[in-house]
Amino acid sequence: MTGVVVLQAVVTEWTETALVNVLGFALLAGITATIVAFGYRATSARVAPVGAGVFAGLAVVAGWLNAVGLGHATVIDQTPLVHHATAAYFLGAIAVSAGTAEGGRRIGDRFACDVFDIDRLAAAGEGASLVRSARRPTPIELPERIGDVDGYPAADAATKRDLAGRTVLVPQYRDASTLKSRLSSRLERDYDIDHVSITVGDDGGIERLAVGRQRTGLGSTLPDGTAATAIRATPSPTASAGDPIEVWAAGDDGDSSRLVATGTLRAATGAVATITVDADAVDEFGGGFGADSRYRLATRSVSPDDGYGFVSVLRAADETVRSVTVAEDDPIDNEFVGWLSGTVLLAVRDGNAIPFPNENETVQDGDRLFVMGTPAELEPLSANEPGSAA
Repeated sequence: MTGVVVLQAVVTEWTETALVNVLGFALLAGITATIVAFGYRATSARVAPVGAGVFAGLAVVAGWLNAVGLGHATVIDQTPLVHHATAAYFLGAIAVSAGTAEGGRRIGDRFACDVFDIDRLAAAGEGASLVRSARRPTPIELPERIGDVDGYPAADAATKRDLAGRTVLVPQYRDASTLKSRLSSRLERDYDIDHVSITVGDDGGIERLAVGRQRTGLGSTLPDGTAATAIRATPSPTASAGDPIEVWAAGDDGDSSRLVATGTLRAATGAVATITVDADAVDEFGGGFGADSRYRLATRSVSPDDGYGFVSVLRAADETVRSVTVAEDDPIDNEFVGWLSGTVLLAVRDGNAIPFPNENETVQDGDRLFVMGTPAELEPLSANEPGSAA
């Protein structure tokens, strides 16, 4: 009997009423959050944010408490609004309602997935990371005709046929530059393409699409009038690719007394060296470059030249070099060099070469420009006379 008396003294009628009201508010918040989560998943097929369910549930509870407080100056058992008991009652109702609202959000989401047969994606893992980073995809329709990027080898015809008219999905974007970047990454990754040039129309669609492959082999790096050949020879241990060399014929007795040609060392593997020489030298000494002939390579002393290193870096980079001849009334005629897209490496005017012209140098009719840049940077130059890739 003593325990019952103590319990009745602690749990008063006010406390019982407050507890019942708090549980009622919690139930109301949970039901509201369940309905919101169910509707959100049903209409969007996506899980409702955590804060949405809690906010919806607390909004109903807070609205109810405010209505009671505004309509009456007291709450339970004539307790005034400005009282510590009222504050504890309100805080308890808000805290418990927040917890049940979060539980209601999860119940409503799971119930909607079961009703509408929606697969729930795990919050961790490769699939979730991909969806989270890509957001909702946007379908993009590619043109019916796929062109070639100037300055790069053409892509396979089968690849271009596969791309023509295809609709691909890319992550959401806000502007044309973001669309170009994301579509280029998608095509390069999925279709084994090295370079992509995209022109976006005024309506936001893809107006022009050109693709290209990475340059391979020595042919694209050989200057005019030169040729590459492999010979049996062992270069100096200190020689490296790009060094100027002399090719000496080795006789049967091992004597190297006849100069066959001069050129540049491109590569050496064991007893086989790849060199570049004048094309005339290859024809003139064709008999001397036989399969059984052996040669000795001597490194020549010349002024340092970074040309080979520049070409090697350029081949591995996305940039290429394009030559453009300026005609009268061309879009770039009378423009400053600094205003052109890309980097102007050389300007040839009246037979005189101007390396790295100043930015305030004016482009004139008849100039031949060698411009380095990415396909997107060199695209505006396509309006001029078609040039060749260097």
